[in-house]
Amino acid sequence: MDQGTYTYLQLADKYKQFEAPGFEILVDGKTLPPGNYYIPSVDVEITAGGSVGGCSFTIEGLYNYEKSKWENDAAKLIKPGAKLTVNGGYETRKEIFYGYVDDYSLDYSAEGSPNIRVNGLDGLGYLMSMCEPIYAGEKKPKEIVQAVLQKSQSAGFAKSVTVGQLTDYETPVIKEQTDDLKFLQVMAQRYGATLFAVDGELIFDNLVTKTAPILTLTIGKSVKRFSKRVSLAHQVGKVEVMGRDINQKAVSGSATSVTTGGEGKTAAEWVSGLKNAVLRERTEYARTQKECETLAQHRLNSIAMGFVTGEGECIGIPELIPGRYIKIDGGDEKTNGTYFITKVRHSISINSYTTSFEVKGAKA
Repeated sequence: MDQGTYTYLQLADKYKQFEAPGFEILVDGKTLPPGNYYIPSVDVEITAGGSVGGCSFTIEGLYNYEKSKWENDAAKLIKPGAKLTVNGGYETRKEIFYGYVDDYSLDYSAEGSPNIRVNGLDGLGYLMSMCEPIYAGEKKPKEIVQAVLQKSQSAGFAKSVTVGQLTDYETPVIKEQTDDLKFLQVMAQRYGATLFAVDGELIFDNLVTKTAPILTLTIGKSVKRFSKRVSLAHQVGKVEVMGRDINQKAVSGSATSVTTGGEGKTAAEWVSGLKNAVLRERTEYARTQKECETLAQHRLNSIAMGFVTGEGECIGIPELIPGRYIKIDGGDEKTNGTYFITKVRHSISINSYTTSFEVKGAKA
């Protein structure tokens, strides 16, 4: 995952003022060969919310009416499970997607020539098909998460795996009647981690605490549009988690102070009455007061990160990825600030390249 920090001027210089947008698609390591066909555009979506990212594009002009067949090696390359890479940018291009072909459609219409529509998924998509149970023995939680993610790497749908430090709970890790992706989503909530794929890397780590912004964008200059929403919906001032120790005696722990998520005040700091809003949850994961407190803190932080949401659009920037913070300036004091990027969408055609993004934060 890119840990660098960039300026807009640096990127404008690198991409020669963002002129001549373009993209390149590789299937099983082979660039879709030139020929009498056309790919109008490609869309890539990367999300840092534990869901699967993907890409989509359409190939036109490959169908031979006289022979009633699809021609060119490009059609032969498109098959389920084929490795899929998208490079995007300008004269200089950067990898913005790595995954595999999940499905394709052969579309026939009286209104136009037949085409092939292709959808790809990143390495997390493969884990939806993995369903075998896991019962923790001597393995630590980090080892278990790494082993699950490495299934996708072994299949060739990811290039690397990164797992941050995970707290050891006394309760063993158990996975039954669920697929690997859902299991990892539950584990991410348990450990306050961000789960996503970017540039072929599968990541399970607590990233919301790493607040250095990847980029600063200015409203009216480098930002085409930006909107921010602040909502009290579902916000609470306290989370209490209740569990049982090894002797089945009740234990509990709570959290009342948000420890992540931007600058300013939390919802409970703006509206004092929310301090009396308590969310109580029971869990089978915690056997000590400390473990209850840890789970409560992760849960409170997660809820608080829904206090501020936003979305924006800028000129196409391949370096812009989720899982990092972005700094917005050029607006008023209520708008300027640092936000956590949850989703990025790259939309590239032969004439244009735009990057849209979604953000969130716990303070306003």
